Amino acid sequence: MRRLITAETVEQHAAQGGARLAAPRGSAVITPGAWSKALELGVTLDQGEDAVDEASAARTVDRSKVVHVQGSSVRLGQFSGAPNVGLTDVVTGKDGSPMTAGFMAWRHEDSFSWALDYDEVDYVLEGVLHLGIDGRVIEARAGDVLYLPKGSSVLFGTPNRVRVFYVTYPAQWQSAKK
Repeated sequence: MRRLITAETVEQHAAQGGARLAAPRGSAVITPGAWSKALELGVTLDQGEDAVDEASAARTVDRSKVVHVQGSSVRLGQFSGAPNVGLTDVVTGKDGSPMTAGFMAWRHEDSFSWALDYDEVDYVLEGVLHLGIDGRVIEARAGDVLYLPKGSSVLFGTPNRVRVFYVTYPAQWQSAKK
């Protein structure tokens, strides 16, 4: 279902200090009044394919470029690196950040191997994370933090299910490795 962006939507966003409103093509319908109100208030309507869709996270960016994401609003998309793993980036290089941050979740049967071309910090929100590395398993529970250095090859697993908040550096790690 597409999100309808009206003049009122833009006005409310601006009133909360937002300067950029994500409205990815195909995910949002922008009314003519919304375009006019955005121009009047100096709000950018970001229609890029990789704009953070507010249907997946309620998010505002204020004029100071502070990004505010309402954690309870985050809906996970599909992670291209592993089927059935949910993932949503909520802060990226497009925000001017040198880091990327987001949420990820999976079940036992969806565990996956990954080689990190970047540094990563994981904060376990729910469940238990099993991190297989160097022939052993490190167990992290809700509230625990793990730092995974660049160059690590790991197996992300869980005995049941897990939800993680992550931060990676650099934000543009895919292009940095080329």
